[in-house]
Amino acid sequence: MSENVFEGFKKYKDVDEVILEKYKKLLPDEFLEIWKKYGFGTILNGYIKIVNPMDYQDILDASYFAAPVSIPIMVTAFGDIITWEKNTFIKSVKYKNGTLKGIAASFRYFWGDLITSNRFKREIFEFDKYAEALKMKGPLEFDECYGYVPLLGLVGSEEVSNLSKVKIREHILLITELVGRIE
Repeated sequence: MSENVFEGFKKYKDVDEVILEKYKKLLPDEFLEIWKKYGFGTILNGYIKIVNPMDYQDILDASYFAAPVSIPIMVTAFGDIITWEKNTFIKSVKYKNGTLKGIAASFRYFWGDLITSNRFKREIFEFDKYAEALKMKGPLEFDECYGYVPLLGLVGSEEVSNLSKVKIREHILLITELVGRIE
């Protein structure tokens, strides 16, 4: 794991033993160590939230075809849920445009690419757009993301000026209700 990814980590809260016990056979040790060392919180200037899977599993179940083999572990500033799937790889469920993206086969590559790969940051995570949104709209609370208004699936356009701060859970459920599940 690259410690640089966690420079500036902002803790939201500690991960309690019940959660660690529940996920110890479901998530890689490397990720569990992050929970133990840092807790739940944000990295990369608030762009990625490391979350309690139990806070997002019900949303994943309602909105994503592969939910039975997926554990929600992170959420981006744009409301994409990053999952650990089939105990094998990391994917991003991108609700705003109804797509799914495989992003890494291990946490070692994932953390490394977040630091070293500009293409990864630009194409997978839209860091440039995040920097613009952060400047225009201000920082997010832990339960918020930037969401397009109107929704992209309902003729909205991908302009930063069309982003608003929204509650993550409600926003994903609204997209699912109006546009449909990720199939």
